[in-house]
Amino acid sequence: MSGATAAAPGVAVGVDVVLVEDVVRSLERHGERFVGRVFTAHEQEACTGPTPVRARHLAARFAAKEAVIKLLRPDGAQPDWRSIEVRRQAGGSCTVELSGTAARLAAERGLGPIAISLCHEGPVAVSVVLAAAGGVPAVDAEAAAAG
Repeated sequence: MSGATAAAPGVAVGVDVVLVEDVVRSLERHGERFVGRVFTAHEQEACTGPTPVRARHLAARFAAKEAVIKLLRPDGAQPDWRSIEVRRQAGGSCTVELSGTAARLAAERGLGPIAISLCHEGPVAVSVVLAAAGGVPAVDAEAAAAG
């Protein structure tokens, strides 16, 4: 897995690329334990089908989670994987919902709502996330700390 982050005045960016085969191997080696440790119930429901299809969808969401972590830039331990949730909307687009430590970090950094793009093609899945930075946070820091 690889990726990069960049910051410009008022913008935070996170990018990550995941090899679909890495997710296939994790599914074969760890099965549902891997899925339950990394993905929320909503994400699991959105990623069904035969292993090759499921792995592509899970890889895209894993790339999204990694990209969000790069956007959040935690100083210490990273947030729990499940505190970063990719939610598929009725029209097929996706959004990101943060909870717990991820939401607290976003609030502390003054990040606005996160825009996300996911793609899987052939052997790779990629995600790009963007958020306004340094402005009015999308999440109240006190509420995030309580969550």
